[in-house]
Amino acid sequence: MRSSGEALREVKNGNIDLVYFLLGADYYLQNLIISEISKVIFNDIKEDKTFLLPDDMKSEDIIDKITQSDLFSTKKLLVLRNPGNLRNKARSDFLSYCKNPMANICLIIIEDEFSDRKSITKELKKINNTVSVQTPFPSEIKKWTRFMLSEKQLTFQDSIIDIIVEVAGDSLFHIENEIEKISLNIKDGEEITIDFINQSSGWRMQYKRWQFFQALGKRDLDRSLILGLSLLNQGNSMLSLMYPLTAFFQELLFKKKSSGTLPIKNSYIPLPPSVIKQFPQIANRFNKEEIEYALTILGKIDQRLKTTRLSDEALFTNFLFSVLQANG
Repeated sequence: MRSSGEALREVKNGNIDLVYFLLGADYYLQNLIISEISKVIFNDIKEDKTFLLPDDMKSEDIIDKITQSDLFSTKKLLVLRNPGNLRNKARSDFLSYCKNPMANICLIIIEDEFSDRKSITKELKKINNTVSVQTPFPSEIKKWTRFMLSEKQLTFQDSIIDIIVEVAGDSLFHIENEIEKISLNIKDGEEITIDFINQSSGWRMQYKRWQFFQALGKRDLDRSLILGLSLLNQGNSMLSLMYPLTAFFQELLFKKKSSGTLPIKNSYIPLPPSVIKQFPQIANRFNKEEIEYALTILGKIDQRLKTTRLSDEALFTNFLFSVLQANG
């Protein structure tokens, strides 16, 4: 299996395969590979790119689109998502095509689930040189972040890379979105600094939220209180913090109950990536009773938000003191 970087280098050198099988759900990598292949194929001619979606099209229509030929052998780029949804004879015809593709068509097949075990995925792995488009490991994410910042011709301090990765590093797609926001808000030639981030309300809020959950995970009451109240003063409400706070303690409870015996959850967690990575260490700082107690208090706060006029600051402060001083 090739890495995204290896595949992109080959493409930029003009080496285009007739069939690509992209495996993984990082949409930035998916889109980048599609875009770079398109540039090479069409160069100075009109782009002819079509997305094929088995959820929206009949399997037979997709096969017809892939296998139809024209008199002029026009270059085409076809992108097929979710090949596992192809049915019956169309599936076998599709696999047959992948073994003997047409010279004027580049077919990119995308399966988001990296660990997918469907039979068609196994067959595609045998036929084609598979390209991994899953989110890279942290060290590689930093390299990609530097690449994206440079592509936008932005000037930045190295420390900014760490901050961006901490805030949005669960996928390159999210990092790309954050860098796009920065590029839209910064003046030409201005350097991205920590001060710039602190002066940007959206970034300041995300950065402070990351710092708050780091402090909460360390059971640092004073810092948690300062950062949490700062979040409330920046436009957050106790109601808006309920979801990530509940998710934080539910994940800790999951860690406590699983002890490595339950499968890893793949669902979205509304917390900074750096905090998610530290859950095993954070779980060691709380016992099961404290975690359940925190969830109970959050349930009571949810009711109070609907029935009382207590300020968000009061509810938040009481929550932190109750949880972090339970055995702390």
